[in-house]
Amino acid sequence: MSAADKGADLLFTELVDAVRYSRNWQRSIAEQAEANAAADRQMEALAQLSSRISDALGDLDLGPEDSKSLSRKINEFSNLAIEQAKDKVKARLRANLDAATAEAKSAELKAKKSLESYLAATPLPVIDQDVSLDLADGSYSAKAEYKCAGEIEYEFLLNTAASPHFREELAFSRVRKGVKLPVRLGKTWLRKELVPDYEKLDDYALSRARASKGHLEATLVHPETGSKVELVFSKSGSDSFVTISYADEKGEVDVTGEAGLSRHVDLPTMKGVGARILDAILDLSMEKLQLSRVECAGVDVLATLDCSGFMQQAVRVLVRSKTSVAAMSKVNPKLAIERLNLLGPEGAKIKETLGLTARG
Repeated sequence: MSAADKGADLLFTELVDAVRYSRNWQRSIAEQAEANAAADRQMEALAQLSSRISDALGDLDLGPEDSKSLSRKINEFSNLAIEQAKDKVKARLRANLDAATAEAKSAELKAKKSLESYLAATPLPVIDQDVSLDLADGSYSAKAEYKCAGEIEYEFLLNTAASPHFREELAFSRVRKGVKLPVRLGKTWLRKELVPDYEKLDDYALSRARASKGHLEATLVHPETGSKVELVFSKSGSDSFVTISYADEKGEVDVTGEAGLSRHVDLPTMKGVGARILDAILDLSMEKLQLSRVECAGVDVLATLDCSGFMQQAVRVLVRSKTSVAAMSKVNPKLAIERLNLLGPEGAKIKETLGLTARG
């Protein structure tokens, strides 16, 4: 099944479910707000009752001693009763809030997981995609970022532990051993012309990188000296290019930009290293771990849980793609309509956008 076909199926299953669960979440949040408001009204009514009782006792035409005695007894009784009523209101509020909170958390998790399942299949036409990688405390963290039409962007955290390359520090020697990089020119006693000083790259570890289709920016750092090698690699068809810079405590050197150094660089080897690292990083996008960000027209979908708005925008994007339209035409229209009917009026709008009303 192609990505477009899988995305078409998930549109009517996982994305519809995401909208349904987000509605349940919104309803639970509204129920919490109403429970709080109702409790506030009840507490206010009980406070007013206490005042009304005191006012009523003050209006009684009794002698001072009788009035004082009666007032004390009634106030003691009413205050006790009112406090007991307040305790019941508070207990009922806690129970209602606990139930609504549990329901909200469950609905929120289900909505996010459904949205995650939908986007994990890369169902929308992607305009731009890149993978970034960072090393911290001996472990790599990575994320894949996707930009789609309709101002839709999303991001997945990636499982580097599942990669044979990035489950531990990637040393240069694991990609290619024995490579030396000319980093500066110097004189020798035996020769008049300048000769290069070489830096052996075996111990350099990949510290950070950013990769997209045909392009890599990578930083490699020596664990002891802190010296850095910046490598930029790109390829287009059969052509490939590499630029390299080096930096240590003495300063920064544009290795491929200085003619005296660049002619000593083993360009085929460095291009091969760049290509291997690029492919390994891009392969990480197949190891999605968790959906960490979704934005739709500037709206943070995971924070607002506006799955309905996201779905409507996603459908508008899909109907502009011939591949996506062809994939959705293969979906059983009866099943698609039944699923969208669960969304009520919003589902009716989506059916109209997809042309499912006529097909049905």
